[in-house]
Amino acid sequence: MKRRANCWATLSLISLTLAGCAGPGLTTGRDAYLKSIKPYLAYWQKEGMTEEGRLKDWVACGGMKDGGFGYPLDPNARLSGESEQEFMTRLDHAFQRCMIRSDYHYTGNCSSEYMKARPLCGAP
Repeated sequence: MKRRANCWATLSLISLTLAGCAGPGLTTGRDAYLKSIKPYLAYWQKEGMTEEGRLKDWVACGGMKDGGFGYPLDPNARLSGESEQEFMTRLDHAFQRCMIRSDYHYTGNCSSEYMKARPLCGAP
C-alpha cells in the first residue's frame, strides 16, 4: 500500500512539474511568434493594389475568399495517371502563374531549392 502511495505521489509531482512548464511565461514567446506569421495572401504584392483588390484577384486565380489556398475536391480535375502530389503541385503552380500574370510578385523567402523550383520564385 505504501509503495502505491509513493508511486501516486511521484506521478503527481511529475505532472505538476510538467504542467508548470506550460504556464504563461512559456507561451508568451509562442503567442508573439504566432501573431507575426503572415498569411500566404500577404506575401503577394502589387504596387498600388488595395487589400480588397488583391483578395478579388486571389479568388479569381483560385484562392479562397478567406485568403487561404486549398485544392478542389473534384476528382475529375485530376489528370489520368496523375498522382495526388502531382495534382496538387500542378494546381499550386497554375495558381502562382495566375497571380504572376496579374502583375503580383511573391515577397516571401525563395532561398531553398524547393522554393526556387516554384513559379513564385522564378521557376518556369
